[in-house]
Amino acid sequence: MKARLIVPALALILASAAGATATESLVLNGSGVRTKLILGAMYELSLYVPDSLKGSEAPALIEADRPMEFVLTIQSSLITRARFVEATTEGFAKAAKAGYASEKTQAFLDQFAATEFKKGDVIVMRYASGGLSTAYQKQADGSEAKLGTIPGPDLKKALFAIWLGNEPVQESLKKSLLGAP
Repeated sequence: MKARLIVPALALILASAAGATATESLVLNGSGVRTKLILGAMYELSLYVPDSLKGSEAPALIEADRPMEFVLTIQSSLITRARFVEATTEGFAKAAKAGYASEKTQAFLDQFAATEFKKGDVIVMRYASGGLSTAYQKQADGSEAKLGTIPGPDLKKALFAIWLGNEPVQESLKKSLLGAP
């Protein structure tokens, strides 16, 4: 009987020691596809949040200093590193106009300098412990390269405002990320 209680307690202690992302598991809030007229699907984007934030309004998600992440899966061979950087730069400019500016946007974009984008690859943008970590996963070999971590919530807010802000990249994608059918 005691062994049954000790194992779960030990697991809880170990999870607490591992940090916020281990103790506050993330759930899918919503997912959608970024499309372009004539070109079709460009990427799929999924938003994972703590269960307590699931279904929250966009401003609450942007402002929250809680673990959460975007998972972007490239669905088009038209997405190159240069196009990704250009589109993300435009998104950061719109976010800044809406009040979500960050001096760290170039540092975020610079993380992709040596990355060659391929259809099926995945970009994980994870916010936890006051910093935004970025990883790039290659579909072909399954490898993951951690591109870096940039401290501070301002970059997270600017990045999340690209898709959830007042002028999102695509309104239907924003609605899907917020869990709308």
